[in-house]
Amino acid sequence: MDPSCLIKTIFFSEKRKNVLVLLLREGPKKIDEIKDALDVSSSALMPQIKKLLKWDLVTYDSAEDVYKLSDMGALIVEKIEEFLNIVNIYAENHEYWETRDLSEIPYHMRKRIGNLTHCELLVADRDCLFEFHPTFVDNLINSKHIMMTSSTFQPQTVSLFSKLLKNNCKISVVFTELIFYKFLDDFPEQFKCFLSHEHMSISIRSGHIGPLTLVVTDTFMALWLFDKKGRFDGTTLISYEKSALKWGQELFTYYSSISNMVYIDHDTEKMEVTGYNITKTNMF
Repeated sequence: MDPSCLIKTIFFSEKRKNVLVLLLREGPKKIDEIKDALDVSSSALMPQIKKLLKWDLVTYDSAEDVYKLSDMGALIVEKIEEFLNIVNIYAENHEYWETRDLSEIPYHMRKRIGNLTHCELLVADRDCLFEFHPTFVDNLINSKHIMMTSSTFQPQTVSLFSKLLKNNCKISVVFTELIFYKFLDDFPEQFKCFLSHEHMSISIRSGHIGPLTLVVTDTFMALWLFDKKGRFDGTTLISYEKSALKWGQELFTYYSSISNMVYIDHDTEKMEVTGYNITKTNMF
């Protein structure tokens, strides 16, 4: 078997590729369902189906009258979909991605970056590089659950957290140790309130956190990255897609699980630090 022939079978026809991805995402389908989903005629579709059957990427279940991916076909198409997702997000915001330092993202999450589909770029005003973009703030204030990791000092965070807690929003945050103590020194009263608030948990990470800042809520995911020269231009990458929210939640969970929770002991009224925070990440 010539691998190049299989690659051509998959990639040299948009119709064949679409059939494979449809069956991966939605499962077995009758021929009429495939036609309707892809908006193609029988005469255009059947020759492509036959080629997929020939390579055993797709099988036909006569009892159910449906086409479905073979076991090997499913494994191949899963990897194809990952590849196509990465290509698509790169094409959508090519100039952004080619200038970003992706090494800040842990490798196990970086290789799944194709999940960040349909991202928008919120470009910062040059006079307000270190303020959150108004669109981001509007979305944040209307959120019910928030997860955040950050390795940067952003004073606006404090007022936003106060507003969110008044709205009964549930917040879970992971800061680098340096940034946490910077906040505690500059906003001691507010942070003591945060540490004792029933709707908020704060953890600290003694090691590195990348990206610069990550925010995931019940409605969106936002990301801030340095460029390849280590500069911050204030650009916010934001997505409202479920796949992006899931990706962000998993990245937050990774950092939360290797961080230490900080809290105020009600008996001594002193700040305490726990061991690894492995139980406080299921917010949604």
